[in-house]
Amino acid sequence: MISPAMFSAADIHAALEIPDLLGPLKTAMIAVSNQTAGHPPRFAAPINAQGRMGIMYGHLQDPPVHGAKVLSLFPGAPAMGLSSHQGFVMLFDSQNGRPLAICDADALTALRTSAMSMLATQTLARSDPQEITVCGAGEQAEWHIRGSLACFPKAKIRIWARRFDAAQQLAKRFCDHSSQVVAISDLPEAVRGADVIHTVTASKEAFFCGAWFESGQHINLVGASLADTRELDDAGVARVSMFTDSCESSSREAGEILGAKHAGLICEDYTVTEIGQVLSNRHVGRQSDAEITAYKSHGVIVQDLVAAYEVLKRKECGL
Repeated sequence: MISPAMFSAADIHAALEIPDLLGPLKTAMIAVSNQTAGHPPRFAAPINAQGRMGIMYGHLQDPPVHGAKVLSLFPGAPAMGLSSHQGFVMLFDSQNGRPLAICDADALTALRTSAMSMLATQTLARSDPQEITVCGAGEQAEWHIRGSLACFPKAKIRIWARRFDAAQQLAKRFCDHSSQVVAISDLPEAVRGADVIHTVTASKEAFFCGAWFESGQHINLVGASLADTRELDDAGVARVSMFTDSCESSSREAGEILGAKHAGLICEDYTVTEIGQVLSNRHVGRQSDAEITAYKSHGVIVQDLVAAYEVLKRKECGL
């Protein structure tokens, strides 16, 4: 067997920047909606009281690759200076089955998640956002700030977190952009007047109130990835036009939508549209400047696969 290439977090960050993934992710999301990409339900098994083992697998036709993401999911790991999601993305050639690459999953996930939120923002938000709010102060918050600065360089960015000191510490990491990136202690104030909101928290309960929404805002719901977790309340779900990366995943894992249905705030036939349908011009995205749009991120495996393929391609080409 030919040994696959091995890419560390440093290798991945040297090869890729967030804007580099916008095109590949667009292609992948269209493939999901065209059903030419496979992403079976993810699997997680308990290991002990501290964590679980997670597996995601899938395939693409363009590029012709398949693979899996294998993770240890340990929520308490950050207290020990580790990521809560540690593992690898394994990439294979679908033409001959050859293993191509093994990539650090933490770095790859950070980049593709932020890039996908930026693509959703470009697709669903009003053009040229000037005010962006990031809810959270963890790893994904940092990468969503990086993505926002890269893709919307004129925007001012507000950081809110449950602990104001954590938001302040995160803002200090962007001292080169001190006039753009600020910490705000009050959440309603942080949301007021924002064009785009990224929720990237570890919250299990809804903390974002739909009553705070203003005309024309867009929100990326990123942090809650399981059916029993959520960031947006029932009233908020009822107010937005909802989009997602995969309706199949959403039907099982979107805690916000499942909770709002259970509460009777939305109907069973509540409309959720895949972003791939919008990107392929098969469905209208935002229909007016006044519409409130939401993108529910599940982080399907094909996003990891195209990101891993981009790393491999760029390293092979010496980029």
